[in-house]
Amino acid sequence: MELQRSDPLYRQVYRLLRQQILDGKYAPGETVQESRTAETLKVSRTPVREALRQLEREGLLVPHGTELVVADPSQEEFVDLYTCRAALERLVAERAALLATPSEIEAMDGALEAARAASVAGDAAGVFDANTRFHDVMVKSTRMPSLHQLMDTIRGRILVARRRVLSYSKETQDDIYREHCVLLDAIRRRDVQAAQECMEAHMRNDIERGREIFEKQARGE
Repeated sequence: MELQRSDPLYRQVYRLLRQQILDGKYAPGETVQESRTAETLKVSRTPVREALRQLEREGLLVPHGTELVVADPSQEEFVDLYTCRAALERLVAERAALLATPSEIEAMDGALEAARAASVAGDAAGVFDANTRFHDVMVKSTRMPSLHQLMDTIRGRILVARRRVLSYSKETQDDIYREHCVLLDAIRRRDVQAAQECMEAHMRNDIERGREIFEKQARGE
């Protein structure tokens, strides 16, 4: 691990592990061992321990016996998390319709085109990343630091849940693309009510998509 003297070591370890979890390098339910991580990164166990504690506070890691594992949300946890997200995203859509700049709207449009291209190419990871970028730009456009901070507190768990639960079949990719396009059109037209309604519908659909995946898993499909 290449160290930066200007930043505390545990923060560097934390950022690296967090990104690896969000990138799917650690699977849901997989153990993240303190000693093995320290050995791999060639650092002492103390900064690793502090980094793991921070990831646990954020909900990306959860206790399993004496170890910490990557969060693997249950159906109830998924629905609870997305219900909280839906309440925040409604405000995000409202503020974006009011305040998004032309360059931010262009960036959101670019993210959707990237998602479309990735879908055509069969690149599910690319679709995931582009859709994440679309929502991140929208949050930035709100000009509300407090809202940004609130979204950040659940962002990691949302990304883990999306990667774990939501099916990225071609049909799902197409549905999400259409929902995003309708939402962006409302933002572009500065139609606050339409933007809120589009976001609410999008969140409801995501919850239903997640429920369907859980039900299929319960049936062993």
